[in-house]
Amino acid sequence: MRAGKENILFRTDEEINCKVLTQGILQDDEWESDGSLNRISDEVWDYRYEYEANIITQLIKSDNIKSIIELGSGPGILCNKILKKNNIDNYYLVDIEAARVANENKKLGGTFHVRDLNNGFEIDLPNKVDLLIANDFLEHIQNPAKIILDAKKLMTKDALAFISVPNWRMGHVWIYRGLFDWDNFIHFMWQHGFGYTTYAESPLKCKYITKIDSERSMPDDMINSWNFYMVFKRNDNE
Repeated sequence: MRAGKENILFRTDEEINCKVLTQGILQDDEWESDGSLNRISDEVWDYRYEYEANIITQLIKSDNIKSIIELGSGPGILCNKILKKNNIDNYYLVDIEAARVANENKKLGGTFHVRDLNNGFEIDLPNKVDLLIANDFLEHIQNPAKIILDAKKLMTKDALAFISVPNWRMGHVWIYRGLFDWDNFIHFMWQHGFGYTTYAESPLKCKYITKIDSERSMPDDMINSWNFYMVFKRNDNE
């Protein structure tokens, strides 16, 4: 048996240099440094959050969603935009303490729960939620399967999940290479009780590279989409 890095088909330099299992992928100063906090008012990020809020608003209206949980929410910039556009009874945010402090200082809204989301979490909610949001979050944690299963316990039987994951072509840093390739991720969600329903592309674009084997079902218009906005619906009976 041959072993060694030279036998692995890395697609980007970021994959080669990734040491997240020993160093972590989430920045220690996330939402404490000026670089993080500037995202709250940055025009480019504001445009992106507005775009995402509009997509989610369509889901809220079409499926009469009244309660939401957002994992890896940061301070709640997306939450703030969604609440301004919709009548939501409960919006729960889950992230680190620094994000909660920024949420409070900026008065962004929602009900904040401080948790370490790397390997699962527990929260007691008064009612189950209609929508799960994981916006560019699952690729940052060590145990996305446990997070999805824990989140499902808090969701109604016909709840939706809005999940954004990056396109590998934009050179993102990965813990689990290939998990978020289009076909692989749909299979991952199906294995955990969620059926794929629809998608939306990003307004941001990355370079065009021909589809690989784990993207056979991916629509052609998503090849150079910076990230994938994917909607799932619970398809189990738990």
